[in-house]
Amino acid sequence: MRKHRIAAAALLGYIVACSPSISMACGYHDDVTLARGMLNWTYPDALHVVGAMAQAVSEKRLPPPARTLDLWAYHRTVRSLEQLGEQLRIPAGENVPLAFSLLLIEPMLWTRFNAEGGDLHAQVHVSAPPVGELVLITGEDVVREIANHRLSVSDAYRQGLIRLYGPETEIARFLQLYCGCA
Repeated sequence: MRKHRIAAAALLGYIVACSPSISMACGYHDDVTLARGMLNWTYPDALHVVGAMAQAVSEKRLPPPARTLDLWAYHRTVRSLEQLGEQLRIPAGENVPLAFSLLLIEPMLWTRFNAEGGDLHAQVHVSAPPVGELVLITGEDVVREIANHRLSVSDAYRQGLIRLYGPETEIARFLQLYCGCA
């Protein structure tokens, strides 16, 4: 009986280890079709960001997407995420650090922003957000436009280019800090 349990546990471990992890998938390294399809289960209406981005492109509020998922594209995206963190500094006098996770919907790339001394530092390519943390879902071009000061967080939020998920208090705080609304 004990040998059967050990064999079953080993088999289960093998299946888990060999199964593609939805949270670990990233379009720069893996096919993310399944992960993107399951996104709306975890974050209802998250895929509406894709429609909002398509509309913004057709109205020339966002540049047309250049979809090359190669090493250079990855490095450009990482730089944009780092610039976003620099731009979203915690305002002076704000004593409670704001940490959040951001998902780039095209490559399904997770990034966690940690607050340290008023700065937000991007930790790119994390597996998933911590439970209960504020989550932003957006696109690469949206982050790039915000990072390059061509689009405000407030406008992106109002246009549906950013969706927020998590505790209501954290959503309200983010909106107050970066959009001037709550």
